[in-house]
Amino acid sequence: MDQIPLARRIRAGLDIVAGLTIVAAYVVLLTDQVQAGTFEPGKHFAYFTNQTSYSNIVVLLAGGYLALSRQADTVLYTTIRANFVAYAFVVGVVYNALLRGPDDFGFHNEVTHVIIPVYLVTDWVMRSARPRIGWKTVWIGISYPVAWLGLTLLRAPSVERYPYFFIDPTGPSGWGGVGIYVLAIAVVFAGLISAQVALNHAQARKRETIPPFSTQTTVSYLEK
Repeated sequence: MDQIPLARRIRAGLDIVAGLTIVAAYVVLLTDQVQAGTFEPGKHFAYFTNQTSYSNIVVLLAGGYLALSRQADTVLYTTIRANFVAYAFVVGVVYNALLRGPDDFGFHNEVTHVIIPVYLVTDWVMRSARPRIGWKTVWIGISYPVAWLGLTLLRAPSVERYPYFFIDPTGPSGWGGVGIYVLAIAVVFAGLISAQVALNHAQARKRETIPPFSTQTTVSYLEK
């Protein structure tokens, strides 16, 4: 660990704290629901927010481990992280713009819909010394939300429940409205992930043009 730059060790600590904060948020949520007798596993795990938030625990803790054990992240990890940054951003925007009620300001909601999305997006923008990732990241990234949508639409009629109103074809907008939302979701995810890949490439080109042994080289290294 002595060879790991201090800035990278600090970032490891931030990732680990963020991951454990999500764990705490779900402990609070599930404890309250179990005690109230309202916990329904089928409903709970159907939400895109919950699926991606549980995954974020793994992504963040893995990021902390890599930052403490390696000089730089792997391409595979960076690709996965890019996609979950996009998922978190959409979760935050959609919830706060369309779904948040006047009393929805509990610990779990704020962690999963505000704190973690802000942290992941800020970290992606600020942290420049990542390995270059490929454009296939976009197709990998949109495959999960599209698959989630498809499986949700197939499953929902049998359980008589749609996790979000905007993908409910029994609503006033019907299948036409659902189709528009599905297309919009795919376009948004593709656009966000494309922007992240473009930023990643721009940051990589900037590092490659920095003269060796310069002060900037040292700064870039410390940002890993």
